[in-house]
Amino acid sequence: MRGLLIFMAGAVVAFLATPAAAQMKIPTDMDTTCQVDSKTFNSWFTGGKPTANGPVNPASSVSFTTDHPNDGGGPNVCNFYQWGAQMFLWLTSPEGDGLVLDGPSVFTVTPINAAGTRRQLIPNTSGANYPMALRSGKVDDIGEVGQAGEPSHGVLLSQQKALVYYGIHANDVYGYFLSGQKTDGIKGATDFPRNQGDLESVMAYAQSTYGAKMANQGALAIEMKTSWVDASTVPDRSTYVTVNADVPVYTADKTNTSWTSKEHKNKTLALTGIHIVGTVQDHPEFVWATFEHVSNAPDADYYYTNASKQTVKQPFSSAGDFLFMANGGAQAGANTPCMWASGETIVANTVNPTAPTAICPGGIVPSNTVRQAPWGSPAATQTESVLKNNTLLLSINNSVRTQLDHGDLRRNYVQVGGIWTTTPPDGGDAPIPDQNGDQSSNLRGSLILSNATMETYTQGRNCFDCHSLDKKAKDSFGAYELSHIYSTIDPLPKPKN
Repeated sequence: MRGLLIFMAGAVVAFLATPAAAQMKIPTDMDTTCQVDSKTFNSWFTGGKPTANGPVNPASSVSFTTDHPNDGGGPNVCNFYQWGAQMFLWLTSPEGDGLVLDGPSVFTVTPINAAGTRRQLIPNTSGANYPMALRSGKVDDIGEVGQAGEPSHGVLLSQQKALVYYGIHANDVYGYFLSGQKTDGIKGATDFPRNQGDLESVMAYAQSTYGAKMANQGALAIEMKTSWVDASTVPDRSTYVTVNADVPVYTADKTNTSWTSKEHKNKTLALTGIHIVGTVQDHPEFVWATFEHVSNAPDADYYYTNASKQTVKQPFSSAGDFLFMANGGAQAGANTPCMWASGETIVANTVNPTAPTAICPGGIVPSNTVRQAPWGSPAATQTESVLKNNTLLLSINNSVRTQLDHGDLRRNYVQVGGIWTTTPPDGGDAPIPDQNGDQSSNLRGSLILSNATMETYTQGRNCFDCHSLDKKAKDSFGAYELSHIYSTIDPLPKPKN
C-alpha cells in the first residue's frame, strides 16, 4: 500500500535456539551435483570457519566463473547457486547492532506513497529508520501483469492473520552507479556494472563526489526485496531472523471486507523471504536468486534424481504448521487472493466490482498457498532439464545447510531457485532478455521462478517475463527496464561545499 510505512528502528538479529525441524519436505538422498567443499565453505566466513550466526564475506561477483551453452548443467551452472547461497549468508550476517542487510554497505529504498513521492536511497546507519511498505500493485515492478483473472496487487495474509510487509534495498554499488549515471553520466551504456573495471569506476566516483570509501570485496550491483510477518504469530519464532519495527495496525469494518490503518505499534518482524538480484562477471542481466523460510508453504509434486541415479517423486504434503497453508489444506483453490490493497485500505477481493461479493467466505481472511512450481520448475515433471535443476538445488541446499552450525538460524532458509541467461559460446556478455522476442533458449536455472511470499498470485512465470528490455520503446534504457525501481529513485544528494 503506497502510503503505509513501517519504520524499523535499530534492527536486531534474533540469535536464539537451535532450529526446529523443517516443514518443507527436503530430500537428503539426492545426487550430489552441486556442492560446496568444506575448504571453500570455511572461506566464506570471515573467521575462516563456520560459527553460529557468524559473519560471512560477500561472494566475489568480479571473479565469477561464467557458464556456456554446452556445459550441460555442469559445475559452471552450480556456480550461480553457490553465488546465491553465499550472498544470502552475507546479507543475513550480523553487522553492528543489526544485519548487513541494513548496514552501511546497503541503502534502504523508500516506497512510493499515495501522493506519488519518488523513492529515495536512505543510508543505513546505526539506529536509522528502516522503511518498508505493504505490497500493493507491485509499485516497484512497473507494468507487471498479474495472473489471468487475478489482481496483481493481492495482499498476502498468513494463517495466523498476520499481514506480510515488504522492504526494498540496494547495495552501495547500485546506489552510487544510479546517482552517477543520473547526474554525471559516469556510464553512458545501458547496463549495470558487471566487471572489475565497472566496479572501479563506481568506487572512484563515490570517493570523488561523495567522499565515500566503499569497503567493497568484489560485490557488483545488488538489489533486494524482503518479506516479513509479525514474529509473535509464527509457529516457532526461534527459527527466524527477526527485526524490531513499528507497524500499522488495521481495524476491520463490520463485514470484514475493508481494513483501515489508523495507528502504529512496535512489533518484532520475522523474515519469511528474500530476493537477491545482482550482476556478476559478464552477466549484465542480473542473476536472480530467491530464498524462503522452510515453514512458508508446501511444494506441489516434484521429481529429482537420487544418489543411485534413480528418478524419485516427492509428493505434495500440507501436514504441519505452515505459515501460509492450513494444516492438511488442499492444493485445489490454493493461491487465491482474498484481498488487495486499494489506496490507504485493504479490501476484500470480489467476484464482480459492480455487485460485490467476497470471493473468500468471511471477506479478508487467509487463503492457502502452495509453491506450485517447486524449485522454479513445472510440477510433476520428469524431463531431463527439470530433473537436473531440481537435483542441483536440493544438492546445494543440503550442502550448505549441513555445514552450518546447528545453532545458525540461516539453516531454516532455503534457496528455492535462481535464473539467469547464458553467455555466448565465443565469450562476451550474456544477453538481457528482450520482451519482443523469444529468448527462452538463453535462459538457465529455474525457468518459472517465483517466491511464495512475493509472487503468490502470479506463479508460473519467471523474472525475465517483466524484467527485460522493450526494444520498441522510445529511448529504451536497460537499467530502467531491468530494474523497475531504477527510474523512480532520486540520485543521492551531493554534499554541500
